[in-house]
Amino acid sequence: LNGLQLSTFNNLNENSKTDVLNYLIANDFSERAKSFAMSAIDAWADAGEVNFEDEIINSLEGKALCIYNKLLSSSTGFKNAIKKFDGEFPVSHLSFKINNTLPSGNYGITKPPNNFNTTVEFSNTQLSNISDLGGAVAFAHEMIHAEIFRKMLSAAQKGNLDPANMTQQEQVAYVNSLRNNFPGIYDYYIERYKPTWNHNQMASHYRETIADIIEEFDDSSKSRQIHEDLSWVGLRILENGVTSIAWDVLTQSEKDRVLSNFNTHFFNGASNCN
Repeated sequence: LNGLQLSTFNNLNENSKTDVLNYLIANDFSERAKSFAMSAIDAWADAGEVNFEDEIINSLEGKALCIYNKLLSSSTGFKNAIKKFDGEFPVSHLSFKINNTLPSGNYGITKPPNNFNTTVEFSNTQLSNISDLGGAVAFAHEMIHAEIFRKMLSAAQKGNLDPANMTQQEQVAYVNSLRNNFPGIYDYYIERYKPTWNHNQMASHYRETIADIIEEFDDSSKSRQIHEDLSWVGLRILENGVTSIAWDVLTQSEKDRVLSNFNTHFFNGASNCN
């Protein structure tokens, strides 16, 4: 521990100290477990919440925290997505943070894993410009990013995904593991690689998952078609005006319907979380 971490740990109550120790013992003091414990202490220093059972650090506030809590209480799909990060499949832990400096139109961002930690940041400034249902779309979208990274960490068997930190043998094993265990990721990340590969894959394979999550959040108050259309947010236009492979196969009438539902339900609609 560094000086600040040690000071924070020493000032914790006995229950929190015991939680840290029990977690480390249960995980055999692995590097991944020690990394999470240090991240937990950092989070406590910033008044964040720590869930050792699910390995989640929550430093959200405001509208982002409201949407997160509503998702947890309403959406089985969202819960199951988060539980992929727990001790039953110990390859990564998950941190939620606020970053109000994200550019306009960027509601959240998922950073590549570092030392087994996948950090998801949300902007309350940007979330305030969309409906609560739109915020749920943003959360579901970023959780899919995190899940893809989790699978890639599982294939790499390392705490990060930077090839520069892998030996040639580790790189070969990583690619072979992706091919054998996660062919969808292998297809877009290796065979058809583009800088926007993950959004292309999400557009082709994960929109139904996003629709499931937001449909439960919305208590099925709207048609399934509307929830499926909202799953296109962030997966239609990638970068430099290039559209995703899945979007290009839609008919013009389907595209018009999706854009209409964006305006009606994503940018507008109920906004009770503040």
